[in-house]
Amino acid sequence: MAQEAKTVSALKELNFSQFTLQEKVAIKQAGRSLPEIKIVQEGVCHNKKYIHSFNCDWYQKKTWLCRCEVKNALFCFPCLLFGGDSVWSKDGFTCIKNLKEKTEKHENTKKHIYNAISLSVLGSVNIKERVSESYRLSVNAHNKKVTKNREILSKIIDCIKICRHFELPLRGHDETDDSANPGVFRGLINHASQLDPDLRTHLESNPVFKSVSKTIQKEILDCLLQIHHDQIRKEIKEAPFVAVMADDTIDVSEYTQMVIVLRYLLGEEVVERFWGFFTPENQTADGLSKCILDQLNTVLKGNAEKLIAQTFDGASVMKGKKGGVQAKIKSVYNNAHFIHCYAHQLNTIMQNAASVTRGS
Repeated sequence: MAQEAKTVSALKELNFSQFTLQEKVAIKQAGRSLPEIKIVQEGVCHNKKYIHSFNCDWYQKKTWLCRCEVKNALFCFPCLLFGGDSVWSKDGFTCIKNLKEKTEKHENTKKHIYNAISLSVLGSVNIKERVSESYRLSVNAHNKKVTKNREILSKIIDCIKICRHFELPLRGHDETDDSANPGVFRGLINHASQLDPDLRTHLESNPVFKSVSKTIQKEILDCLLQIHHDQIRKEIKEAPFVAVMADDTIDVSEYTQMVIVLRYLLGEEVVERFWGFFTPENQTADGLSKCILDQLNTVLKGNAEKLIAQTFDGASVMKGKKGGVQAKIKSVYNNAHFIHCYAHQLNTIMQNAASVTRGS
């Protein structure tokens, strides 16, 4: 059954380059989106009024044209998929009176021609694969190697996820192969290799890319964090309200580390999501607020009205009504009302209660 053509709005949300070849071909075969739209423009020339309206015959003349019913505008189908001029791939074209001139100019650009050719040859069988058996075998061998490496990497990621689940540090002080205490992560890898022959073979026979070095650990963690952030952004896009919670402390190396947590509605459930650890420029209200605002701008992306609360401790630098962090954030996000963290309030109450002795 043929796949229905995706709307322009849906195509703009996709990252076409990350799709598999089969998924790309399916989008190509589904074709352009041609919903019913009406683009009309009025003008005056020599004291006479005239009306320009879009004629659907243009779709036959320009087979790359497609239309968006949300923006009521025209787009270029190849440039939507592969990227190109923002007018034809992001914003949409609406100037009907210059349609002939602009379409001819666009289809003669180098980027459009490249995108049109790329779309045309997408899914076609490479001539090398037809005529060269050795080439086909080398491709199959490469694909098998990639599949095997992905399986190995998946097992290594599972070990990292176990450490994350139990809040265990990955690295030890000595991660050499003969170390008696290489750290939790290397210990898990060594144990898993005893149970999995493929993983053991990989660690023993691959001296270049074992995937267990501290650099690889950091890269995997960065990738996992990016996926985590993308999921949070997707959830917040659907959430009606969002609150931000932040606190900071000085670690053993005397660096200030700030943690930011986001709280919002996911369906009918209130959830809290860890966003990350950050190092503010300084511990002043300006430094702390700048760190929080930079992250909020990344998370909310034009949905400032969704932020309805901000929660910090009761320190004056945080709760100050004029120059505190909460005041600086509220100046940017008008709906973000400050709430003194209940956990810090309870801690203050307990401290005061414990400082009073009987009979005093």
